[in-house]
Parts: sequence; C-alpha cells; structure tokens
Amino acid sequence: MLITKEKLICAAKTVFSGFIIGTAMLIPGLSGGTAAIIIGIYGRLTDAAGSIITRPARSMKLLLPVGAGAFLGIFALSKPMMLLFDSYYTAAIFFFIGCILGAVPMLIKCSGLSRDSLYNTAFALLGTAAAAGISFLPSAGGGDGFFASLIAGVIISIGMVLPGISTSHLLLALGMYDKVWGCIHNPDILFLFPLILGGAAGTILTAKFITFALKKFPCQTYMVITGFVISSVYDIFPGNLDRNYIPLYIFLTAAGFLLVWQTETPPVAAQ
Repeated sequence: MLITKEKLICAAKTVFSGFIIGTAMLIPGLSGGTAAIIIGIYGRLTDAAGSIITRPARSMKLLLPVGAGAFLGIFALSKPMMLLFDSYYTAAIFFFIGCILGAVPMLIKCSGLSRDSLYNTAFALLGTAAAAGISFLPSAGGGDGFFASLIAGVIISIGMVLPGISTSHLLLALGMYDKVWGCIHNPDILFLFPLILGGAAGTILTAKFITFALKKFPCQTYMVITGFVISSVYDIFPGNLDRNYIPLYIFLTAAGFLLVWQTETPPVAAQ
C-alpha cells in the first residue's frame, strides 16, 4: 500500500488529537471526552468504540493512533503539568475554564438550535444539573469482590466517555475511590481483571448509546453534552481567590476561550 504525504499528515493529526486528549486527562476536573469535543472527533471516537466488535479493523484504525497519542501525552506531560499546577494552579485553572467555555458555541451550533427549537435548551440545563449533582451524592460504603470491581469498571468507563462527568465523584459516591486507585498503583489482579472487563464493556455500551443518540436526536444530545461540559467548570473552579489577581484570571479565561473558539474543529458525524 502506497503511503502518501496526505496519509502521513492525517495520521500525525490523529496522533496529535490523542495527545491533546491525554493531556486533558491530566487536568483535574477535565475529561478526555471534553477534549475530544473541543478538537472535533468526539462523534468519530464514540462510533469507533461502539463498533469495535462488529467492525474491529475500521475502529482500530482510529482508536490505535488516538490511544497512542493519549499515552504519549500522559507520559510526556505528567511532570510538567504537575509543576505547572504546583506553581500556578489557579491561573492555569482559569485558562482551562476559558478553553472549556470556548467549546460551548460550537456545540450549540452543531445542535442546530433555532428559534423554533429553543425548548431544547432545557436539555442543556438537565445535563448541567445531572453532572453537577454527582458531586453532591453521599458516599456509600463500597464493596469487595468480582461484582463490585465490575461495577467500578463500568463507572470509570462512563466518566471517560461522557464529557463533564467526574469519574472521581462517581467512585466516591460508590465508596470505591480509595480501593480503585489503590489497586491501580499497587496492582491487585483479582480486583483489576473485573475492573478492566467492566471498563471495556461499559465503554462499548456507553459509546453505542451516544452514537445512537447523536444520530436520532442530535439537537437534544448536543444540548445535554453542552450541559455536561458547562458543569465541568463547577468541578475545577478554584475557591478563595486573591482579589489582586482577578484581572489576570479574567484575561486568562478570555484567552482560553478565544483560543478554542478560533481554532475549534466542528465535530465529524459518525458514519
């Protein structure tokens, strides 16, 4: 097969998209799904993940380079991001808040919202309330065993696929936060196997549902996703602001907004 310059450029762009997604996963309160929306490949990713069993070759053609790029982003930038947050946490967070809000106009445009369908804005409010409400769920006692690990894997996958949904808050509500991350840092095969199994199954099922919703109810689905994305601002918004730096925070928010708004790529519909 002849590898053309255009194919190499396309592959490089796909890997770089994964790099951005991986970088976003390092930012507290953000998700890979939010980043995928900003760079315009969310629909393609959910379609590929949802059809990995029925069309594995086609799905892996996208998932492999994106996954490689995400791994590279996490590996390459984990320490620099840690240093950035240690030194300039609040300033960095406001810049990322601007980036998140910069994706909202694109989502509203893709939803096809018009004067005749303004009632669909209620779905955005519903998405915002549902995602933000997760942080107020009371913590449960957790659990052990195969079934508990399986459920935790499904929960993690939902947080990875749905933008603006905090995996950490979901695990805290189940009382499994410490157990899950403890077993990842200190591997426990008996716990990790059902966790991975649940994560794979949950990713496929959630992606299938999102792909179906985007095809059948695009306006309502994009409005719900808009609500999810807006709610992520609540998750990462820092408290106890120094009033002397508020003008700087406003500037950084505006800079992040304009950066995404001017460079965003419209989502590509699933085929």
